[in-house]
Amino acid sequence: MAADVVVSELRKIYQAQAVRPDFRGSIRLTDGDIQRWADLLGTCRPQVYDELAICLARGFHASELTFEFCDAVMNGIHDRIANADERRPELFWRVYVAFDEGEYHHDNNRQDDPIEAYTRPLIAQILSSVSDDPS
Repeated sequence: MAADVVVSELRKIYQAQAVRPDFRGSIRLTDGDIQRWADLLGTCRPQVYDELAICLARGFHASELTFEFCDAVMNGIHDRIANADERRPELFWRVYVAFDEGEYHHDNNRQDDPIEAYTRPLIAQILSSVSDDPS
């Protein structure tokens, strides 16, 4: 599946950037990256955002991808969308918000793990509402 090729490339980008001292939880992507992936997937940029979001959600849900990786990728894609002044597709936005909820302790409750308390249930809810067809 072409989205798996993109995720593999994203892993390399993440590994290279996450070790840098200036890494702030968001990988840096370029418009060229997004366009290359759109061409690879044979679709438009908004569809790339949705396909990558659901691919990351599935990988995280299956414990194949870490929260840190998925969150950094979603943040990087969101940065590209904002910088290009593009529309945020609904599915992408739902997955982005789910990962965002795991970034901080809610109501100053340091007892809960926000990833387990918020992100995992939201991702499960999103996945239950989309088709099982990974294409």
